[in-house]
Amino acid sequence: MSRKVVVERCWMLVGRRQGPFWYARRVQRSVGKPTSVAFDADWALAREEAKGDLVGFYHTHPSGLATPSVRDDRTMAAWVACFGKPLLCVIEADDRPRAYLYDGRLRSGVELCACERLPRGIVLMFDDRTEDETEENWRNQCEASTCTKKSTAALAK
Repeated sequence: MSRKVVVERCWMLVGRRQGPFWYARRVQRSVGKPTSVAFDADWALAREEAKGDLVGFYHTHPSGLATPSVRDDRTMAAWVACFGKPLLCVIEADDRPRAYLYDGRLRSGVELCACERLPRGIVLMFDDRTEDETEENWRNQCEASTCTKKSTAALAK
């Protein structure tokens, strides 16, 4: 009898923040390896440039905890700098998602109060910090930057 290999899966999150709530939908699914997954960086850049609604990334840790790895932290820091705005990293383990907000102030994300995965790829998150607090901290710490395809190649490593 053969054993099924469990691999990481990833989606991009498109949506918006409204007050303390983040509303997002999982799109552009990709399947990876047991301990890593890649996604279509060109699609993420094109979506953000066209609609400005990419709010983060959702991926699984099938054999681990729903906490960011060092690679997750580095990848999210690069995307935050690339897009010039805070982003979410939602990690699912044991069918339970947890959301982390990356805004450029810390090396790792700050866990949000609540995160629920709903039918049809909808993800709802609650952040008890106000949007003004998050945006003010972001402006004080980071300069807006632009992202090129060359810099996204480094994200894949």
